[in-house]
Amino acid sequence: MVKNPQYKRILLACSLVFILIVALNATLPPKSISIELAELPDHYMVIEGYVVSKRIDSIWLTEEPISFIGRVSGSVRGYGASSINISKNKDFEKKINFRQLKINQKVRVYCDSVRESYPPKTEAFYIELIEENND
Repeated sequence: MVKNPQYKRILLACSLVFILIVALNATLPPKSISIELAELPDHYMVIEGYVVSKRIDSIWLTEEPISFIGRVSGSVRGYGASSINISKNKDFEKKINFRQLKINQKVRVYCDSVRESYPPKTEAFYIELIEENND
């Protein structure tokens, strides 16, 4: 039986690089970008809601926070009639950071008109985090 430790070294090096990338992405603070309302197109609208799902290039927004079971079943069946799928507007992509959002976080979305499809869809110009006071 011939032992080949070379593949073990390669596997170890790849694992270390992967762990380093994950650690750096988790520890770097998200870049906060502000926007002036004058920069937005004239036809923008504002939607408020809770982030219930995050994908690579979109988020799902609903009127109420969601439970873990709702997240699992929602990824298969959808998040209900009041949910909206929000993607980035191509002209404002650099001003939107979906990574900074957390599940069940309340946000205000400045967006284009909502398309009447199932599920409803829109493109965001800017997303603002809403701080909730639990007094």
